[in-house]
Amino acid sequence: MKLWKKIIRIWFTLASLASFLVGWAVLAHAPKPNQFNTSDVPAMPRLDPVPSLDQVMLSGQTQSQSFGFSQRRQQALILRSGGS
Repeated sequence: MKLWKKIIRIWFTLASLASFLVGWAVLAHAPKPNQFNTSDVPAMPRLDPVPSLDQVMLSGQTQSQSFGFSQRRQQALILRSGGS
């Protein structure tokens, strides 16, 4: 039984090494991927810059004042956590 274990381990080792070397050779001889030309690519859409925290807070204050919330109430809502 011990002989069979040794034979199987040697077989697995040789098969692993052979498959690794074959895969390496296949990848080494594979053609390089096509490089695309940047003049053929259409322009990517641009996103607006992310607003700063000051801008967000100012817009939140103007919205809260327009809805009748006080500034103190708005800050209390922001600082509360909903987790347990």
